[in-house]
Amino acid sequence: MDRDFKFADKVVLVTGSGTGIGQAIAKKFAENGATIILLGRRKEPLEETKSELENIIATSGSLAKIRIFPGVDVSDEAAITNMFSTISKEIGIVDILVNNAGVSGPVKTFTNADFVEFKNCVSIHLTGTFWTSIRGLQIMKQDGKIVTISTFFTEENRYEQRPYRFRIPYTASQGAKNRLAEALSWELAHKGIKSLATNPGPVHSDRIYKTVYPKAAAEFLRIGGYPDLSSVEVEKATGAIARGLFDDEVAVEHDCLQAC
Repeated sequence: MDRDFKFADKVVLVTGSGTGIGQAIAKKFAENGATIILLGRRKEPLEETKSELENIIATSGSLAKIRIFPGVDVSDEAAITNMFSTISKEIGIVDILVNNAGVSGPVKTFTNADFVEFKNCVSIHLTGTFWTSIRGLQIMKQDGKIVTISTFFTEENRYEQRPYRFRIPYTASQGAKNRLAEALSWELAHKGIKSLATNPGPVHSDRIYKTVYPKAAAEFLRIGGYPDLSSVEVEKATGAIARGLFDDEVAVEHDCLQAC
């Protein structure tokens, strides 16, 4: 089968890639011939995703490869460091890093907030994104890309939802994560490495169904001030994210300029 595999020579690492948006992104890269590194805390979802990606690769006729790292929590400094050490030895480089891993965090009023729950949520969203990016940069060449899946709030984009009430750890870590991605974009520009954050919006995924959806999700949208904002399927969200991941650089530059 003759196909133009756009990412045939690229190595892509996607955190939290066993389910949801991370899995959908990995599938998209598999369709385009990339070698994909999957990681997450649970082994079974990663194995299932690997199997699905291998079927996509076999059907498409690409030469892409899949490598999984089960039991890796992005908030675990040693686990991330050891993983990148193995990647450096076995694969060599990472061209694209997708910071996707995340949790919904506790649903509580601020006055009932728990220190450990707050710390764990921030550790995954913010600290995990920070350390994964730091280690990824050590084996990333010029023209690499760091894409952070995030949530934007109204202080950043007037067309998006307001900060979530009753989800202080999640809201705080998302705001900080966006600033982290922005700071990286400035510091890495001279190296030819792009850093950008992209927001899929409210998404139907296994994580939402297991935590706050459907009862609380509708309330989040209502009190957020945008009652007409609807949740979308993972595949549709991934399509919206695609401009930052798969489109040509002209399209990405255009979007970045529009956002300024």
